[in-house]
Amino acid sequence: MDNRKIYRMLVASPFLLLLLLIVYCFYTGRGQHRKPTHEELDQALLRYMQSKYAIYEDTFTIDQPGDEVWASSDIFYSSTNKYELKLDTKKYIKRRSDEKVVVRYDYEKGMLYDNYMSFVIRDEVEQNFKEVFDRVYSSESYELVMIVPNTPWEKENFKVTTTAEEYLDNMLENNIHVCVARNSRHIDQDLDNLLGQLKERSLAVDANIYYMTQEQLRAIKQKTIWADEYWSSYQDRVWIDLGKKDEDYYIRSVYSND
Repeated sequence: MDNRKIYRMLVASPFLLLLLLIVYCFYTGRGQHRKPTHEELDQALLRYMQSKYAIYEDTFTIDQPGDEVWASSDIFYSSTNKYELKLDTKKYIKRRSDEKVVVRYDYEKGMLYDNYMSFVIRDEVEQNFKEVFDRVYSSESYELVMIVPNTPWEKENFKVTTTAEEYLDNMLENNIHVCVARNSRHIDQDLDNLLGQLKERSLAVDANIYYMTQEQLRAIKQKTIWADEYWSSYQDRVWIDLGKKDEDYYIRSVYSND
């Protein structure tokens, strides 16, 4: 059986796509080992994602061709032995314009990682955090968004059936951005209240909170993707970094937008 027939058999069944990726190093062409092209990998990964998450009845499209992931810390930009493809989701609305579904293939481990469940569970995760922030701010005075991780990791490679509770229990940090119409003089008191609530619920965060005027918040809320708009429209920015189970350690910093 020639290589073209083998390839057609593999891609014909979504459940064999993972096998295609794991054994790609042994994919032969006229008796010689060769890697599949980026286009072949992209189509295999696309079909894999469509099959894996079929239960959510979503449609994925390739945002840009995939490529090797390079180690930027290395002066020679050596390969990390990972391949990454970015996809768009039709079902889930972006909170930021640069949000993408990302799938990575680890050549060495023969494993696939993706961040799709962050899109699926985001509304529930945000609701958990809103229950905390509602105890500090008036619910009408702020907007909150969870930023989807742009890099999928092995420890955060969630199952299709993962619940919001399981997600929050396993995430080392949740990237949360909040815009609140509130006077900056309340920052210290607000942070004490927030940190107490977050620790009580064991919620890990890497959060940016933007204190602004009512007019600034109103203008931001009118934007289609409002999380792109707050970089300059605020008075003070608060950064909180509270890791999982870091009961006695956290970072809190305040930056004025002068």
